[in-house]
Amino acid sequence: MEWAYQLTKHIPLAHREAMQKRRALYTGYPKAQRPPLVMKGDNLLSMTYWHGKILNQWANDWVKYYSEGAGNYVTTAMEDTGTMQALTFLARAKRVDVQRVLVVRTASNFEMQWPGGDAAESLSGEKLGSGYSAYLPSLEAAHRIGSFVVHELVKNSPRYENEIPKK
Repeated sequence: MEWAYQLTKHIPLAHREAMQKRRALYTGYPKAQRPPLVMKGDNLLSMTYWHGKILNQWANDWVKYYSEGAGNYVTTAMEDTGTMQALTFLARAKRVDVQRVLVVRTASNFEMQWPGGDAAESLSGEKLGSGYSAYLPSLEAAHRIGSFVVHELVKNSPRYENEIPKK
């Protein structure tokens, strides 16, 4: 993970006006005000979808507890749980090495409301059709970052064939 972060942290990501307008609602949250960037953080995976400030605090607390204070909750996801479960089963069958799994997760929306808003308003604030402000840019970012990592691995495959990349 650190290797991939160091490799990609300089890559600029799409920064659209609609995204800027959405981020501007999050006054008092300086990290929410930043333009898109490559960063490190912990992803809390579950089969339960949540949204809102109260459940965001629950996620922060859970990551802090589970990581003994070392984790930094950044994103939530459901899809990655299934992927990792399948890869874990394949690892037991000696078909994959889960130590070589890198999840490149991009954010397409906030999972809590802005100051003064409520969770329901926030959740319904962007609709398919009227345009999720960061949906397509998040897909573009995943491709841009993921491709950069894959191209590096392929270019240096003799080196990485028997060793996990290190920073």
